[in-house]
Amino acid sequence: MYRYSLAIAQSHIRHRRYLPNSHEFSAQLKYLCFDPDKIEEFSQKSYLWSTKRWNLLTINKHDFLNMESGNIRQKVQRILLKNNDFIVKPDMEIRVVALPRMLGFRFNSVVFYLVFDNAKTPCFVLSEITNTPWNERKVYIHDCRENAVQKSSYQSHQFEFKKEFHVSPFMPMDLDYRWQFSFSEEQTIIHMQLFQTGILQFDATMKFSLQPITLPSQQTHYAISSVLEPFKMVIGIYINAFRLWKKKIPFYRHPKKDNGKIKL
Repeated sequence: MYRYSLAIAQSHIRHRRYLPNSHEFSAQLKYLCFDPDKIEEFSQKSYLWSTKRWNLLTINKHDFLNMESGNIRQKVQRILLKNNDFIVKPDMEIRVVALPRMLGFRFNSVVFYLVFDNAKTPCFVLSEITNTPWNERKVYIHDCRENAVQKSSYQSHQFEFKKEFHVSPFMPMDLDYRWQFSFSEEQTIIHMQLFQTGILQFDATMKFSLQPITLPSQQTHYAISSVLEPFKMVIGIYINAFRLWKKKIPFYRHPKKDNGKIKL
């Protein structure tokens, strides 16, 4: 599935809140899945793409993992070496799943970096999360090397860990995550659950299949047809935040600013 160096990740996203009041929404977004080692090559094939200057579509290395320096591969290498004592070898491939910068505007609630070994098997997934409205970033590292479970045509990897990063002002910090990544030739499914004292509070699912981009005309078409995608994401976040406020969902200030909770 990830043999393509450049592809559209046509994604269906669903969020469901169960407590204290139910709330649900879904969205369709056209992400880009790309090999970060080839972004200069891609940008030379379409006049609407660039890597360093303003354009309809820009893939700039500074938009990704900005807590590190270098190109995207070097940033992934440093993060895995620091945190997992893992060396990304030259024959290992990386794929980034993200919304690119459009008309100079960039926003991703989460960017996924998939690291594959030389057998094309996923060995790490890095999830770079951006919170709203503070625009802070946190990277969670998921080690896929020893927890693969084969389920029918899918290979799944499950991870459980404590929440360490304030993402939504409508979610407290004392939560436990359960993430599951399922890979197949046809589709990737990323499923996230949040628990509080063992009780499911919220889940989010992202499903996508890859449509390869092999021609410059396809790059141009993606740039034009997807120009509003990051704007749609931000607008959707604020619309649903307003709906949560209307439902009187508790509001949690950023822990760095206030350790208390304000109920609306």
